[in-house]
Amino acid sequence: MGSVQQDIATLNSLAAQISELAAKMTKQLEADKVPPVTLLADSPIKYERLPGDVFLTRQLLEDALKDMWILSQGPSESVFNYVHMAIPDTSCLNILNQFDFWNAVPVGGQASYEEIAKYTKLPLEVVSRVLDHAITMRFFVKPSPTATSVLHTSRSAALAKDSGLSALVQMVLDETGPPMFLLPEALRRFSQGKPEITKNMKETAFKLCYSGGAWGDYENSWDFIENDGEGEKKGWRQRNFVKFMAYIKDLFGTEGIVLDAIDWKAAGDVTVVDLGGSAGHDDAVLATKFPNLKIIVEDLPEVAPVFEKEFPSDLRSRVSFRTHNLFDPQPVSADIYIMKWILHDWPDVESVKILQALRPALKPGARIVFIDYVGKQEPSEEELPRSIQGFGTATDLRMMALFNAKERPVQAWKEIFKQADERYDVVRVKADPLSFMCVLEAVWRG
Repeated sequence: MGSVQQDIATLNSLAAQISELAAKMTKQLEADKVPPVTLLADSPIKYERLPGDVFLTRQLLEDALKDMWILSQGPSESVFNYVHMAIPDTSCLNILNQFDFWNAVPVGGQASYEEIAKYTKLPLEVVSRVLDHAITMRFFVKPSPTATSVLHTSRSAALAKDSGLSALVQMVLDETGPPMFLLPEALRRFSQGKPEITKNMKETAFKLCYSGGAWGDYENSWDFIENDGEGEKKGWRQRNFVKFMAYIKDLFGTEGIVLDAIDWKAAGDVTVVDLGGSAGHDDAVLATKFPNLKIIVEDLPEVAPVFEKEFPSDLRSRVSFRTHNLFDPQPVSADIYIMKWILHDWPDVESVKILQALRPALKPGARIVFIDYVGKQEPSEEELPRSIQGFGTATDLRMMALFNAKERPVQAWKEIFKQADERYDVVRVKADPLSFMCVLEAVWRG
């Protein structure tokens, strides 16, 4: 759908388009016997798969629905309504998530406001007011208009059923939300009037948030995630991040991307290092599928207990965990190094340093299997749906707030390897603009 079509769209033309796309999506799902989702608590929490081009159909439908909303409100009132609702909506969701309203209400049952207040340890008035707004967002529903109890909808039930989804809400709203509010001030202080955005990680919106005071003093969001909390609570955000990464693995099907990244069987009996591999979620699948691999998962100390608790015991003879900081010289000489969603979170300077830290361990012919996010696409006449583009541009602004980093197109990733060392030879690149995933293979020619 080109920009000219968008300019001349009317309520009726959009209604027809929405009807057509909804019918097409329904037919595609039914043909593949994908169970439908509803607003009821017993609904599947997501489409178990999106066969064929259903994903693209869904995103085109989202674009049309958003345009319909704008035209139904009018340009001015659509802005007013968005501004009026956006922050209370996100704040309400953050409260529901942080105080675990999800598990205060049994799935398939109901709970009174008093019972929820007792569970969350919040005043009854607060619970009542938060739920009043949550219901407008389709989180929970009253059994009758005058009831002082709620049941789950499919939306709130999803968060009760999937701790990974709850971890994602925590990560995006509570941990990256406050810095994004300070992004205008950070730009005003550190970048306005300059030809380029500052690359200094001490001049980020994150650092404005976390430079002392009630929220503590942390160098960057990773420092915050690893060290926030005291006593047994210390590092709770890192443990939550591991759940988040497990959810992302399922959402994006990263294990399939890893399995297909290279011909693992043809690689032979090799040693693989998974840098920043979290608790080894993808490595368990990789090791099960390819018994020829010996895998070392590297991550921070806070992740080690999760690995020890959750990693399958029958694979431990071939998969081990090692504490390692990405910026320290790599101690393990391996045949293949996996870098999955690592450089995505760092500016160019730090990304180059991470790649350079590998060099002491690299032997000629060593391979780096780089899997990362391509949030910005190369210019093309075939424009992606705005909802797909927005997914990447939203992440781009988040990276700006947290790290003064950015989303990179494929060519930029090649340049990062070249800047790190000319001996990195990028031999293969495969990028999917719909999934935002890029697989790049580099060989060390030292």
